[in-house]
Amino acid sequence: MATNLVIPNIPNVSLIAFYGDKSSQLTAFINKIQAYLVNHELIRDQFIPYQLEQVHGTIIGCEGFKTESGAINQWFYEHRQETRYINFPGLINHLQHQVNFPLSLRFAGYDRNTNYNFLSRSQHLYFRSFQLQPADNQTIPVLIGWPWQNYSVSSAMDNLRHDLQQFNLLHKYHVTLDAIDNDFYLRLGTIDRQLTLEENEEIATDIRNFLEAQAALSISIHLNDLAFVQYQDLSLASATTKVIPVAEITVSQLEQLYPD
Repeated sequence: MATNLVIPNIPNVSLIAFYGDKSSQLTAFINKIQAYLVNHELIRDQFIPYQLEQVHGTIIGCEGFKTESGAINQWFYEHRQETRYINFPGLINHLQHQVNFPLSLRFAGYDRNTNYNFLSRSQHLYFRSFQLQPADNQTIPVLIGWPWQNYSVSSAMDNLRHDLQQFNLLHKYHVTLDAIDNDFYLRLGTIDRQLTLEENEEIATDIRNFLEAQAALSISIHLNDLAFVQYQDLSLASATTKVIPVAEITVSQLEQLYPD
C-alpha cells in the first residue's frame, strides 16, 4: 500500500445519470418537488433550487488520484487500505457493451402500509423516499428512488456498483464486503441553514406524504443518460463541471479528468 497519499476531494470524477437534458416526465417531477420546497412555510426564501440541468443521480463516485502507475481509487484506498489502479479500458467497455440497459427506476407512490420486501438503511421506502441531509451550514433535500422490475424492487443498482469493483472502483458506501446500497439519489438544491430536528421532521413528513399520494414515476436509465464528470463542487454547477457522455468517452479522455 502507498504511504502518505493524499487524494484531493476536488476536483475529482464521478459517474452520473440524467445530468443536463431530461425527459419531460422527470423534468415535471423535479419542478413539482422543488416548487413544494420553495413554498413550504418553514423554509420559504431559504431553499435555493438547483438549475434543472444540475439535478442528477450518482451511479458511483470514481474519485481517485493520478500517479505514474495509474489512477488510484480513493475508496479502495480509504475503506479497504488497498492500492487499486482503475482499469479504464475495462470500465468503459463494460459500461458501453456489457451492462444490460435500460435500468428501470421508480420514484414516489410508496405506500407506508405496503411491504416492498426491501428496506433502505433498515427503513421502509416511504421514510427513505425523501431525506433532508445536513451539510456545512446547509441542508440538502434529496429524493430517493429504487430500481424496479416485475412490480417490485430489484437489486440492479447495487449489483451494478458491485460489478464495477472488477475494474478497481469501489462504491463509497460499500465500506464492508456485505454492504448494500441500492438507492438512487437526486439532490434538489440547498436550504441555506441547518434545520432543527423538529423542522427536519415536519418538512420531511410533509414531502413524504406528498410523494406517497403521487402516482409512481417510472423512468429508465439508458446508456445515453450516463456521463463521466469532472466536478469542482458537489452541486455540479454547469460552469465548473466537465461532462463527457459514457457512450462517447475514450480512455485518454477519462484519464485526463483525474487530478495529479
